[in-house]
Amino acid sequence: MKKTNLISLFLLVVWSVGLKAQESEKRFFFKNFQETYVIYNDGRSFCIPANYDLVKGTFVFIDKQDGDRLKYFGEQEKITSVKVGERTFLSSRFGPTEIIQTEPAFKVYYKPRLLDVGKSGGYGTTSHTSATRSYSHLSSYGGNNKFLDKETKYVHEIEKVYIIQKDNKEKQFSTPKQFLKLYPQNKKELQEYITENQIDFKTIMPVLKLYNHAEEISR
Repeated sequence: MKKTNLISLFLLVVWSVGLKAQESEKRFFFKNFQETYVIYNDGRSFCIPANYDLVKGTFVFIDKQDGDRLKYFGEQEKITSVKVGERTFLSSRFGPTEIIQTEPAFKVYYKPRLLDVGKSGGYGTTSHTSATRSYSHLSSYGGNNKFLDKETKYVHEIEKVYIIQKDNKEKQFSTPKQFLKLYPQNKKELQEYITENQIDFKTIMPVLKLYNHAEEISR
């Protein structure tokens, strides 16, 4: 085999390995497991290395007392909040929801869009139509013998869905059009604000400023 062909094949294999590593990394919300404070509605709280499994829709933690195994949080329906550094999240099986502002309330739901990793084909290619299911050695919460399913899915992208209180009800939006529908009487002024300030609805803080401005002028 020619030297150039060997180099091309090597680079292809390296690219394939790198791609699979990236896909596995996209399973979790945070890049690394971080010290996390978990608060339950009965007053219990603890701090533990944790992350959010976007594929499973659940918080998971590293159990250092059981061989660093990855486990589900217990009684997730009773968790009131999860704090990572200065950030506060609500427990949700649909995706992590972050509290950005309490008054007026402004939250962000990180909505994962999943794709099948698929089964590797020749020369590191991937077929999304022939995906197979595999299992890891990670045990689930509670000490039983069930295994945490190592899904053949990964997070393709995360959509930011903003949640606000409007007319004593929770309202959601992720696009300018959806936002403007919530303020029909101020639509023209807010559209000008969005255009002049070049509001990017994929970036949280500009959207928060837009929301606060809309609340102020709509009083």
